[in-house]
Amino acid sequence: MPAPAPTHAAAFVETLTAALGPDTVATGGDLLARHSGDWSGLGAGTPLALVRPRTVEAVSQCLALCHAHHRPVAVQGGLTGLCGSASCGDGEVALSLERLDRVESVEGGAMLVEAGVTVAAAQAAAREAGAELGIDFGARGSATIGGAISTNAGGLHVIETGMTRPQVLGLEVVLADGRVLSELTAMVKVNSGFDLKQLFIGAEGSLGVVTRACLALRPHRPGLATALLALGSPADAPAALDAARAALGPDLCAFEAMWPDFVTTMSARTAFSLPLAAPLLILLEARAQSGEAAASRMETFLADAMEAGWLKDAVIAQSQSQAGALWALRDEGPALYGQIFADSVPFDVSVPLAALTEAAAEIAAPHTADAGLFPLTYGHVGDQNLHYVVGADRALSDTERKAIQAHVYDTVIKHGGAISAEHGIGLLKKAYLPRARSPVAIALMKDLKRTLDPHNILSRGRIFDL
Repeated sequence: MPAPAPTHAAAFVETLTAALGPDTVATGGDLLARHSGDWSGLGAGTPLALVRPRTVEAVSQCLALCHAHHRPVAVQGGLTGLCGSASCGDGEVALSLERLDRVESVEGGAMLVEAGVTVAAAQAAAREAGAELGIDFGARGSATIGGAISTNAGGLHVIETGMTRPQVLGLEVVLADGRVLSELTAMVKVNSGFDLKQLFIGAEGSLGVVTRACLALRPHRPGLATALLALGSPADAPAALDAARAALGPDLCAFEAMWPDFVTTMSARTAFSLPLAAPLLILLEARAQSGEAAASRMETFLADAMEAGWLKDAVIAQSQSQAGALWALRDEGPALYGQIFADSVPFDVSVPLAALTEAAAEIAAPHTADAGLFPLTYGHVGDQNLHYVVGADRALSDTERKAIQAHVYDTVIKHGGAISAEHGIGLLKKAYLPRARSPVAIALMKDLKRTLDPHNILSRGRIFDL
């Protein structure tokens, strides 16, 4: 049976509105502008319509209509992505999950949430039930659970809990043609055929739309010790990480590194500062059943580290407010890039730990103040994730931007790293995907895409072109 001819845009919007209602479908005003792009600023166009369903049934209806009429869809969560996956191209339907925002249950070591629940709201619900959610990052107040799943987001505590993927026990997903795949199990041991949820975790909305999720929780440990460590050299980071893992074991929950270029520039341009300066600063956190136990273990670890010689100085937070002050530059500073720079080029890459120091230095080398550029190097060293940003006090040309990107990605690939650690491929990195993945891997991805989305309506043009 031949596919129907694409419907005229205005007629399609009328069909969509008639099916879903005017409260669900918006076609003008500030709402469309707000949903035109994500934090990347890439590919932001004018949506044909904004659809904000309140139920999975409405999501299903929307996708069934878009599938039947070959209408492309931009799948959106909290719009905090940095690769353009959620940016809406001209004429695309923006499908926002923001109204699917219920925490449905928290029990038995698991929580059932809708995709539009923010990470912060899910964390709060878990804490209220005496548990912890193993997903956390700086944009927690805006980023949604659906977005975290769709990008397999990492964040601050990957060293302790892993990426988003291991937190997901079950999913409900609406496929491109409107069919609903519901496998919302809370069980850990399920080996009844293919584990289909894995197809959608990290797929950036290109294979289906996550609408609900069952997430694993951990028992709450109220004790938390936070320390800022000054290392004599970035080359000491692997030894510091090995020592922290040996001493603190599974209670080690954060190992964040900040290079001097990040600390100096951000301290000068924001209200945040740190009490130490060093060739490399490490933010270290460890959990325990009580604050006293956490502090005691941290003090013992730091004393041993000073004796070992790789630790030059340290500060231990004596209160929650002091811990917040130590984290502020690292946690809140990056959200201000748009205010403190006229332009910036962000990177989210992974580099093997053995090559991290060399790669970081090589990446930053050509980006100097003489060239009007401000390199910022920091990241989750505990899981080999390096964040790197080039800021500028002027608008960068496309040529300059592409040269910066080519240098960074070439360096990462040379050192055996990954061009995307946390935010996906989206629009930003798809040109580099053939260098990062094998032809067989990319061909298999495309085969999956054609099978699950034969009309290529979901996240069209993101990750790769068909």
